[in-house]
Amino acid sequence: MARAALPNAAVAPGTFQVRHPLDIVQVDHTQADILLVSELDGQIIGRPWLSVALDVATRCVLGFYVAMERPGAATVSLLLSRVVLRKEPWLERLGVEADWPMRGIPRTLHLDNAAEFKSRALRSGCREYGIELMYRPVGKQHFGGHIERLNRTLMERVRGLPGSTGSSVKGRKARQAEKTASLTLKQFEQWLAVEIGRRYHCSPHRGLMGLQPAQKWPETWRAADSRCLPTQPDAELKFLIRFLPVATQTIQRDALKLFLIRYWHPLFAAWRETRRSVTIRFHPEDLSRIFVSAGKGSFVEVRYADLRRPSISLFEQRASIPAMRRTFALLIFP
Repeated sequence: MARAALPNAAVAPGTFQVRHPLDIVQVDHTQADILLVSELDGQIIGRPWLSVALDVATRCVLGFYVAMERPGAATVSLLLSRVVLRKEPWLERLGVEADWPMRGIPRTLHLDNAAEFKSRALRSGCREYGIELMYRPVGKQHFGGHIERLNRTLMERVRGLPGSTGSSVKGRKARQAEKTASLTLKQFEQWLAVEIGRRYHCSPHRGLMGLQPAQKWPETWRAADSRCLPTQPDAELKFLIRFLPVATQTIQRDALKLFLIRYWHPLFAAWRETRRSVTIRFHPEDLSRIFVSAGKGSFVEVRYADLRRPSISLFEQRASIPAMRRTFALLIFP
């Protein structure tokens, strides 16, 4: 009797039906079957985590996020910004040419039921933009069937890449992967963007009666047109900032420091006298800029104190800290 009360109860498990784009967006996370190497020294850094957002109605991938850290609420927030914002700046940064118009604010986001995906910041941000969060019931596999099949398909295609571990990360295949691993995190992200944006979206899909996801999206898009952000110049930046991870720091005499990086803005000269803590929002993929709360919901964009410093990700910064400490120790104790 309980099963009959669920939406689409007459539909068999695995055939969950949705009519319009953005009505239901499923999110799932999987650790990719591949070993990656560091851009800094070429050493193996492990297997990345892939987070994907799939539009159920059109089977289009609205966004993906790949990182070395285990997924959490911040991962979902960053993935959501990829779903909603235009893909062109991201694709240009990757150096990938692909037609990827699929975007918009989901009406309902289906998430894993784990506690790390239930942060207060994520819930409040989604509430502000009219996004309902729906957590997958424990043991109800049909609630995530579409995206789990997509992830299996992607992992099958990963097997042709150098460093692939196969479905088992132990044994001879894994040992061989350590010898052949050569892709960096950015190169793997580039490969995924091409694989999804140019291959998956443009291939006939059995769940769409043979249509390509790229064909299904424009066919049904009119019903979801109102789910895009406003056209104001700052609308996308405002959305991005709202969902970025948060940190709190006190402005010191010479700078604001975050992850051992110094940041500076002329406003800090007055703020540091108050010795108050400030709220910071940062993007783990690019620490060259952060956003510092200026009160009343506004944020100031702040850059490195040393503008000659190259852009770096949070993962790269954390990986470089032990080497920096070893170098510092050698300078003191040669």
